Amino acid sequence: MTETLCFRNIGQLIQADATSQPGVRVRKNCALVVKGGRIDRVLKDSEVKASAKYEKVIDVNGCAVVPGFVDCHTHLVYGGERKDEMVDRMSGVSYLEILGKGGGIHDTVRATRQASEATLFDQARARMKRMMALGTTAFEIKSGYGLDLDTETKMLRVGQRLRKALKAPVTLTYLGAHAIPPEVKRKPYVEFVLENLPRFRGLADGVDIFCEKNVFTVADLRLIFLQAKLLGFDLRAHVEELSHQGGSYEAARLGALSCDHLEYATPKDIQAMHAAGTVAVLMPGVTLFLGGTKQPLVHSMLDAKVTLALATDCNPGSCPTYNMQTVIYLAANLYRITPGQALAAATYGAAKALGHHRLYGGLLPGQRADFNILKTGDYRDLVYYFGENFVDQTYLAGKRVTGGKEPAGF
Repeated sequence: MTETLCFRNIGQLIQADATSQPGVRVRKNCALVVKGGRIDRVLKDSEVKASAKYEKVIDVNGCAVVPGFVDCHTHLVYGGERKDEMVDRMSGVSYLEILGKGGGIHDTVRATRQASEATLFDQARARMKRMMALGTTAFEIKSGYGLDLDTETKMLRVGQRLRKALKAPVTLTYLGAHAIPPEVKRKPYVEFVLENLPRFRGLADGVDIFCEKNVFTVADLRLIFLQAKLLGFDLRAHVEELSHQGGSYEAARLGALSCDHLEYATPKDIQAMHAAGTVAVLMPGVTLFLGGTKQPLVHSMLDAKVTLALATDCNPGSCPTYNMQTVIYLAANLYRITPGQALAAATYGAAKALGHHRLYGGLLPGQRADFNILKTGDYRDLVYYFGENFVDQTYLAGKRVTGGKEPAGF
């Protein structure tokens, strides 16, 4: 039997979709009917009838209900940690200098290669449970800490197991072109990635590349993306993060679903993204953690009608956070965008970056019933206060999420 639930006495119901961009729609004093794990309809609270056949009626006591957060850029399957690197950066050593000396990503690669699949699964599951308790209901997970066939495969298998175990939407991305292994030169490593792309077709949904100075070039991006398109992968790219290389322009031209980071993106890049319908995925937590000062041209993106998305970039080196609430707060206050724009970017925009905005991310009829009941009646508290957890309850396909209340930071 299909279960029908009614969440009533909602102070604010927040919905997001293309018509409400770049903000959200706020509906007051209403009720949400969930049937079979999907949004059935929204009613005025006064229209809820005692005689209606609901298996359960949940009174949310005037609190706000928002779409579940969609974390569309994470690296949450990894081994080890990089606290020593953090201290080095605080002493003035740059991220690229650390990488060039064999540290940074390479430290995580060594730890991830050594970790068993069972260990990686257990650690990543704890991270995901914590993220869900903090309001995230859909995830993207990248490989990229293996840089060899066996470990990259192992990481994506862990991602598939997480999807099944936690019953949450998980999009998997092959990021073989994350760094150049110390034991290999760039050109033969790019050839290795190209040669092995077909092996990942059954494991990953998309392909990504870190296009950056002293890492991978725009020409590398073009080669890998053209091959990935032929194989049916979605395309997404780490671009213009630490310098401008032109990767976002080329990625958009090739039809990338998203371009991510974008601190150094130019108006020309932004126009290319608009023309292609490519989503701009922004990660203010990285700027904060790395001590950066360069901000992306967010308002130029909004003026060009490029859809914005937000993500944690959860990883051990440049943004070890599990909390999309923190990201929403940082985006609103660093980029000077409104609470509605920030929340829309963390829900609808992030779902669009994964190509799933019709399935979830908006709390619209027919979509998955993935949502958060806040501890407040005003969703703007997410960006007014900081250092607080405003998520009281998280629902995934209409079922309340339990667990994940303790920090998972290992």
